[in-house]
Amino acid sequence: MNQTEMFGSAKWIDCPNGDKAPIFIRKFDGVKNEKAEIAICGLGWFDMHINGRRVGDDLLVPCASNYSERDMSGWSYPLFDKMGFRTYCMKYDITDYIDGGENTLEIMLGTGYYHQNMRDAEGNVDYGTPKLCYIIRRDGGDIISDKSTLCHPGYFRKCNLYFGEFQDFTAVPDVSDFAPSREIETPATVFEYQTAPADKVIETITDIKLIGERDGAKLYDCGKNTVGRAVLECDKAGEYFKVDYAEEIGGGKRFGIHFSDDGRYSDEYISDGKQAEYKTRFGWQGFRYIKVTGDARPVRIDVIHTDCKVTSTFDSDNENLNWLYNTFVYTQLCNMHSGVPSDCPHRERLGYTGDGQLCAESVMLMLDSKEFYRKWLSDIADCQCRESGHVQHTAPAMGGGGGPCGWGGAIVEVPYRYWKIYADKSVLEVFYPKMLAFFDYLDSRSENHLVCREEEGGWCLGDWLPPTPIQLPETYVNSCLYIRFLKQAKEIAVILGREDDIPAFDERIKNIGNAVNAAYFSFQQRAFCGDINGASCLALDVGLGDERVKNKVIEKYRALGQYDTGIIATDVLARYLFETGEGQLAFDLLTNENPVSFAHMKKSGATTLWENWNGESSRNHPMFGAVTKLIFTELLGIKQKKESSGFESVLISPCIVDGLGRASGSIETVRGKISVSYIKTDDGIEFRVYADPRIEAEFVYKDYRQSFSGELIVKL
Repeated sequence: MNQTEMFGSAKWIDCPNGDKAPIFIRKFDGVKNEKAEIAICGLGWFDMHINGRRVGDDLLVPCASNYSERDMSGWSYPLFDKMGFRTYCMKYDITDYIDGGENTLEIMLGTGYYHQNMRDAEGNVDYGTPKLCYIIRRDGGDIISDKSTLCHPGYFRKCNLYFGEFQDFTAVPDVSDFAPSREIETPATVFEYQTAPADKVIETITDIKLIGERDGAKLYDCGKNTVGRAVLECDKAGEYFKVDYAEEIGGGKRFGIHFSDDGRYSDEYISDGKQAEYKTRFGWQGFRYIKVTGDARPVRIDVIHTDCKVTSTFDSDNENLNWLYNTFVYTQLCNMHSGVPSDCPHRERLGYTGDGQLCAESVMLMLDSKEFYRKWLSDIADCQCRESGHVQHTAPAMGGGGGPCGWGGAIVEVPYRYWKIYADKSVLEVFYPKMLAFFDYLDSRSENHLVCREEEGGWCLGDWLPPTPIQLPETYVNSCLYIRFLKQAKEIAVILGREDDIPAFDERIKNIGNAVNAAYFSFQQRAFCGDINGASCLALDVGLGDERVKNKVIEKYRALGQYDTGIIATDVLARYLFETGEGQLAFDLLTNENPVSFAHMKKSGATTLWENWNGESSRNHPMFGAVTKLIFTELLGIKQKKESSGFESVLISPCIVDGLGRASGSIETVRGKISVSYIKTDDGIEFRVYADPRIEAEFVYKDYRQSFSGELIVKL
C-alpha cells in the first residue's frame, strides 16, 4: 500500500528533540459503542493507551523490517546494494476503549531496530529518529495524526535495544508541558499490515533466588537462561537503581559473557515512589542472572518472545534426546522477536540468514510459524540486491558477516522448505526469479566454476564454529552448497512448469561437481579435503564421491564418537547418515556424551543451546539445533513422499536404534496431526501411528507395509 491507502490524509509526525521515547497525546470526542478502528505505525516500536488502558497485549510492534533507505557507511562490512523496503503497520479494533465525551489517545515510541545510533556489533544502523502516523476510522469522522497531536520528548534518558533504557519517573511530563507535533515527510517505503505474530509476555518467573552480593549490588538467579525483562518495585521517591543482565557470573569485575560492569547494558530507573512496577518498555535482554544496584526488589521476570505456539511433542527414554528437543524449542523461541529469527538474544540480535536457513525446517515442523516465516521471507527478498542478485547476511539487513551460500543461500533454502511444509506454491512463484538472480551472482563470484569470493572487503565464510579453528576451504563449502541449491531449483522448475530451465541447471551442476572433484578430492585418501570438519559429507550429500568415500566417513565417525563439525556440516552429516542407512551412527552422534556434544551442554547445566561446542561465547544460539528435525523425520520416521508438499502424502518409517527403547512424538501439519509412538518389548515392537484422514499415509517398517487413515496399531 501507499501512504494514502494505509492512512488516508494522516500526516507523519515526530517530536522535536524526541530521539529516545517521545510521547504523543491526542484528545478527541467519542460516542460510546461507536465502531472505531485504528491503523497505526510507530517507528521503531509503539506502546498505545486510550483513556489510560493499554490497547492489546502486543509488544515490540510493528515488526522490524528493511524500513527505508539509510546511510550504511557505518557498517563493519561495506555494502552498496540496492535493496527493497517495506514498513509494517498495525490495526486494532478500539470500539471498547472509547467513552462518550472526551477521550485521550496516548502513544509512546521506542527506538527499536529503527533508531540505532549505538551498537556493539556490526556497526551502527540508523533509519532516523522515532516517528508516528495513525488514523482512527469511525462513522463520526476520521481522526488523523497531524500537528494538532501534542508531543513531548518524554522521560527516558536512554532508550536503546542493545544498551538498555534509563527511565526517570521524576521527569514524567504534565499535560501542560506538551507542544504541537512536527509534520514530516512520509518515509519512502511500501506499507503493509502486519500478519506475523507479535511478541508478548509468554511466561512469568517468580522463583528468583538471591544468591549473593557484589560491590553492594544483589545477585539473583532466575533458574534458567531466558529472554525478557526484570520487573522491579521501589517505593522510595528519588531512588536511583539499575539492573544488569548476564548469562553467566564471572569472577572479579566481570559480570557474565558479553555483559560487563561498565553500565552499558543496564536498565536504569529513578523512582517517583508511586509506580506499582518498573520494567523495560521497548526491548528485552538475554540472561539467567540479574544484578540489582540500589534499593529496589525484583518481583518477577517477564519472559518475552514472539507468540508462536509449540505444535509438536516428543518424549523418549533417552534423556539426552529429550533435552535436545526441549532445549532447541526453547532456544529458538528465545530468538524470535519482532518478526525476526535471531542468532542470539543479547549481542547481535539479528536475523542472520545462515542461522535462519539452517533452523527453518525444524522450526516450521515444531512451531506454529507459518506467518512468522512468511514475514521473514519478505525480509530475505527485500535484502537481495536488485542489480547484482547478492543476498545479505542478515534479514532485515543490519550488517554482519557471513558467506554467499551458507548465508545468502537462504533465498533458495527457506522458500523451498516453506513450500515443502506449507504447500504454498505462490512463494515459489515469487522467489524463483530471485533464485535465478542469485545463481547469476554466484557465477559472477566464481572462478573455474568454484564460488571463491563475495563482496570486496566483506566475509566469504564457508562453515562456521567447528570445535577447532576453521580448516575447511570457503570455496569448497560454498561450491557444494551451490550444487544443493541448483538441485532444489530443478524441483521448483518442474512445479512451476519451467522445465526448459533444467538443462542449464544440469550444466552448472556438472561443471561445479567436476571442479570440486578436481580441486578437493584425494583418490589416495578417498576423501574431500581430508574430511576435515566433516568435509566429505558435504560432497556426498550433493551426489559427489562414491561408496568408498561414504565408508571412510562412517569409519571415521565410529572411531571418533563425536562431532568435529561446524553449523553447516553438523546438520548435513547427521541427515546424510540417517538417509543412507546409518541411523545408528547418526543417533550415537546426536546423543554422544563426549566433549563435542549436546550432552556436554546438558551436563554443564545449559538450559539453552550454545553458540560454541565448548560454551565459550553466547549461551543462547539455536543454530546447532537444526538437527532436531531429525527426531521427527528419521527417528519417528515422519517423511513426506518425494513429490509431496504440505504433508499431503506421507511415509512413516521409524528408524529403530539401540539406546532408544521407547519414543513418541507428534507434529501439526497444514492437513492435520501426525503422531508416532513405539515401545520395544520382549515380544518385539509395538507401534501406534496416527495421521489425520486428510493425509494419504503409509506405514513401513522392514518388510511390513500398510496404507492407513486415522489410527494404526502394529505389533511386530
